[in-house]
Amino acid sequence: MIQTDQAINYMKHLAKKGIRYSMEGSRTGKDGTADCSGAIYGALRQAGMKAAGFVPSTETLHALLVKEGYKLIAFNKEWEAEKGDIVIFGIKGRSAGAGGHVVLFLDHDYVIHCNGLANGVSVDKETSLPYSMGYYVYRQEGSSGKARGCEKPLERNARPATSSEKPLKRNVDPATSSEKPLPRNVRRATGQLRIARHATHWLTREAILPAVLGQVYDYDAVADCQVSVSKRAFRLKKGKVYLGWLLEQDAELLGKSK
Repeated sequence: MIQTDQAINYMKHLAKKGIRYSMEGSRTGKDGTADCSGAIYGALRQAGMKAAGFVPSTETLHALLVKEGYKLIAFNKEWEAEKGDIVIFGIKGRSAGAGGHVVLFLDHDYVIHCNGLANGVSVDKETSLPYSMGYYVYRQEGSSGKARGCEKPLERNARPATSSEKPLKRNVDPATSSEKPLPRNVRRATGQLRIARHATHWLTREAILPAVLGQVYDYDAVADCQVSVSKRAFRLKKGKVYLGWLLEQDAELLGKSK
């Protein structure tokens, strides 16, 4: 059985070690770099998981979790989050690379994960997670899920719980945010990309029309941002008409930006 506390402690160890985010290299933190699925795999290995013979991606992690006694308890629906829950973002078959993400819940409200925005491992509120990508919730069978006494160092924008009530986790709609993100450090870059079918909103919170999902468009600029797991956004155009700023997590690049 996976020892959840040991997995959490390993993730905290990676954070204190100052590992950097990278989808190349060891991916588990051994060489000072890790990505989301590699860090979680490394943590689970430290906590009792058998060696897989490879470092999984968000695509292959599903099967490994099931093999280790985890059960899929929710797919794109509300659930009562507990310590030890592992959530994989991105629809199966389309979650490789920047199309997916994975986190480990510390308790009902906070997760620990390796991510590009922090350029390493950080603890964040679950409300910051990219639910619009689609998500799968796994829980170890027989786990109590108790989170009492769970230490939460490294928190960003943390606040203590003020009520014993625990609202259900939900598919958070980016459009409900009171703060509208804007592109920063805009620079010229050209290329083509395909809009992922899981995309729901542009960087600026406007809804993406279903008709454009899966379609290929040109982009003529790239900007910095910090939204969900995206660090960049691409300005799409069709002819002389601008469509919007597409988040990196919702883009399948078909050509390198210049």
